[in-house]
Amino acid sequence: MSEKSKKGRTFVNALGIPGLLFIIWLGGLYFTIFMSVVIVLALKEFYGITKDKGIDVSFPLGLVGAAFFIWFYHTEPYLNMLIFLQIAFMFVIGGLVKALFSKQENPLSNLAITMFGIFYIPMLLGSLIAIRQMDVMYSTHYTFAIFISVWLCDSAAFGFGTKWGKKKILPRISPKKSVVGCIAGLASTFIFFLILKQFSLPSLDFNFQDVIVFTIITGVFGQMGDFIESMFKREAGVKDSGTFLLGHGGVLDRFDSLIFAAPLSYFYMLF
Repeated sequence: MSEKSKKGRTFVNALGIPGLLFIIWLGGLYFTIFMSVVIVLALKEFYGITKDKGIDVSFPLGLVGAAFFIWFYHTEPYLNMLIFLQIAFMFVIGGLVKALFSKQENPLSNLAITMFGIFYIPMLLGSLIAIRQMDVMYSTHYTFAIFISVWLCDSAAFGFGTKWGKKKILPRISPKKSVVGCIAGLASTFIFFLILKQFSLPSLDFNFQDVIVFTIITGVFGQMGDFIESMFKREAGVKDSGTFLLGHGGVLDRFDSLIFAAPLSYFYMLF
């Protein structure tokens, strides 16, 4: 990493981490607005890396899908399946009708990637909005726990992997990720959630089952989300999803672990 990238990374960390924690603490509409910006930027980056493959996605249709999920998670955090299915059906049918009258060369392929982008980012990542809304209702702090555990997992995986990681876990997808790094990331999340349980915080009523489940969600599936985004970038032949964050790549690069960790946490909290 160049000296300029290191300085940019340090600058983003110094401002971004406290700022994000403050926005999570504010919650409500403030957090929803923040996540809306994140979702739109990440969706734009995802569509951008598909353009080199000859895919002509519909960003306006992606924005409509993003707006639906943002609205749904903010107003219906308890997953009203009837409303969800009614609007989702209308949306899919509308997309197919649009493809029917499209003059694009590959309308169905373009629609498929457009729809996948909506499911991949607004639907999965947007579930963080629902989690924060549930926190507001019950004065809990699960959103904090999820964000911090993912950060710890990423940091431990990077630190231990850089120093001691020799055996690579998926070299064809992410040549720098090591077995040692992945184990260190998983261990760090387990220790973090175990500490939360030992403190018996009223806002985080954790039992040992919760420790195990959240460890698996953030320590295993969170890292899997990182690998999947790396798979997309490798196929597109790009190193980062974007350049929005100095030294950190794109917005999608910073939130890729949460794309899996957030919805799985959401469903565990619901059911």
